[in-house]
Order: sequence, then C-alpha cells, then structure tokens
Amino acid sequence: MAIDKEQGVTRDISFNDPDIQRCPFAAYEEIRAQGPVYYDKSNGFHIVTGYDDIRKAAMDTATFSSVTGQLLVKTAPYQERIDAIYRDKGYLPVTALVVADPPIHSFHRSLVDKVFTVSSVKRMEEYLSGVVDEMVDQIIDLGATDFYYDLAVKIPNHVLSDQIGLPRERFADFKRWADAIVQEADPNNGEERQVEITHTICELQQFLVERIEEYRATPRHCILNDLVHAEVDGKGLSIEEIIQIVEQMLPAGSDTTVGALASALHRIATTPGLEDELRADPSLIANFIEEVLRTATPVQGLWRRATRDTEIGGVPIAKDSIIVLRFGAGNRDPDVFPDPDRFDIRRTNARRHFAFGVGPHFCVGNLLARGELRVTIDRLLQRVKNLRLARGKDGVEWQAHFFAFGPSRLEIAFDPL
Repeated sequence: MAIDKEQGVTRDISFNDPDIQRCPFAAYEEIRAQGPVYYDKSNGFHIVTGYDDIRKAAMDTATFSSVTGQLLVKTAPYQERIDAIYRDKGYLPVTALVVADPPIHSFHRSLVDKVFTVSSVKRMEEYLSGVVDEMVDQIIDLGATDFYYDLAVKIPNHVLSDQIGLPRERFADFKRWADAIVQEADPNNGEERQVEITHTICELQQFLVERIEEYRATPRHCILNDLVHAEVDGKGLSIEEIIQIVEQMLPAGSDTTVGALASALHRIATTPGLEDELRADPSLIANFIEEVLRTATPVQGLWRRATRDTEIGGVPIAKDSIIVLRFGAGNRDPDVFPDPDRFDIRRTNARRHFAFGVGPHFCVGNLLARGELRVTIDRLLQRVKNLRLARGKDGVEWQAHFFAFGPSRLEIAFDPL
C-alpha cells in the first residue's frame, strides 16, 4: 500500500498499470515514503527504490542473482510451448551478460569489453556526426517531424547496425526485432503474445546465424565479427552465446538510446531558454545528457532473484523472491540528488545516476550511448533552431512498459539555421 497525499489514505500501487508506466515518478515518491521495499501485489515483485539499497543489492551477485526467469531465459506456465518454438525455428536462449552471474558473466563481459573502449568511441566521432547529419538532411526542409521515429529511432539503430555488421537496408527488420526483444520483457504479456514475439526473435536468430557463418569464413571489421573470433585463454563463444549477446545489444544499444534521445529533445522543446543556453555553451551538453539520463532513465529497472533468505533495508526478503531494482527511483532519491525532480543542467553529481545500471552489470555500451547522445544534440543545435512541440501535448505520446521509458511519438517543429 502507498499513501495518497491528497486523500490521506493508502492505496495500492501497481507497476503493471500503463498510466504509472508512462509516468512513474509520483508513484516512486509515494512508495518511498512507506519504506525501503514495496511489495507490488499485482505481480508479486519487491520494488526497491533507495539509491544505496539498489547499489548494495546490485553489487551482491551472490545474494541477488540475475538469473531470474523473468528475462530472455524465462520460466512461465507455457514455457514448454515457447521453448519448442525456439528449438524448431531458432535457438534456445542461454544465460549471458544481463541474465548471467559470475563466472559466466565475467567471461562474456571480458570478451565484450574489448569492443567498447574510450579510444574506440573517440575514433567514431566523425562517423557519428556523419550519421546525424545524414538523418537531419532528410528532415531539415520539412520544418517539422516526428523526432521519435525520424531521428531518435534511426540514428542509434543505424549506428548499431553498422557496428554489429548488419546491413542498413534491413532497418525496418532491425527495429522490429529490437522492439520484439523489448516487448518480450513485459510481464503483462499473455501466452499468445509471447508466442508471437518468440517467432519474431527466431527470425532475428536465423539472420544472425547467416552473418556469423559469413564472418567465420570472411572476417570484417565489426562487433559481430569480433564476437565470432573473440577468445579468452583459447576459449571462444558458442553460436548460442553470440546470438544471446547480440539479442541483448539490440535493445540496449538502440531502444535505450532512442528513449534518452527522445526525452532529451522533449526537454529542450519544452524548456524556455534551454536550447539557446546549450547552443551558446556546448560544454554544457555533456552534463545536460547526464541529467536527462537521471530524470528520464530509459530503462527504469531490472529484476534480481534472492538466492537465500535475506533483507533489504531491514525488510525481510524470502529466498527466490523476485526483486526489482528500480533505477529510475534511485535516480530521484533526495538523499543523493537534492530537489530530485528539478532538472538542472549544472547538477554536479548528475553522472552518479543508475541509467546504465550499477555493479558488474554496468552497461558495456555506455560510452557509445553517451557519444551518440552528445553528438546528436550538438549537431542538431548547429543545424536547427526554435525547437518546439509541433502540436503541443497532442503531438507527444509516452510508451507504457514495465521498464522502458520515454516518448513513443514526439512531433517537433523547428527552423533551419
């Protein structure tokens, strides 16, 4: 139960509620007032909102496992039917990266970390600017666009398809596959919806197998090729592990950056003077991005499973309970971020946010995501001005998802510079 401040009574908060999913921040404040852990009756999950509690749990992989049965490698009453589809049409999911614990996670991470380095992202600056300019060229004479689809979706998806080694002309499929992986994580899915999603993911798997075999025979410079040929102490990845890693990279590298980009433009378009301030002092853009990530966290949380009877903030947690580390709530913890609902592009500790997770599962692609966000905002401000909502609130929609957050439509008007 949570307190309704206006009514002075308690009420149930459900994070399965689409209205709360579109804007969860008031709900975070309500349940935070009740204690460090909130039990969501609608799904049976324990919701953790405190910054320090989230960090402590995320660091303790022995007590709070990422192998939860809720994501990718799932357990459900109809799981046998889902697994049969994977066996027939694709490949059964295996534990890797976000759904793995050490030492399996450590092995996979050691391979993937080699791909995303500071130097490699710096070398991509000119390339990223070219991708952004290409997308802006397509809309600059229109004076208005659905920024969500025409830029926020296309820029990171094109970057990721290039970097993974997937052809850009398959953009529509690429987006459809990434969306399916995001939707697969929605606990509101029924059996038939999950079956539909599984068939779509199998399409992606078959496509990846073709590319994997191609790169085994003829290496090229791209992330997928690097995964195919990566080894640590003479040990490489199986085809199932490669597929699983790429399946995680698609939404992590596209949908997450999409949400952050759309939220950044929404913030600029609705905050008087912000656009001019950023254009006048581009050095502010980097911290602006961090504050966007803090206040509009594109992945609001992830699951963990208690491996033993334990406690969080003094609240008992039984073995096998499913925990939700609600990163979006931690990012608005007033004990860490004073006046947390205020957007401050000069906030000195904005970068302490959990938008990329925390602990061993800290997002491997965070440097690339930050680079894409910064370059996109910088190039956009150099090419257009007077960014504004084209149709007010009628031109904006917010997605409803258990974890994913951000606009799903964002009609922006502008003037060329």
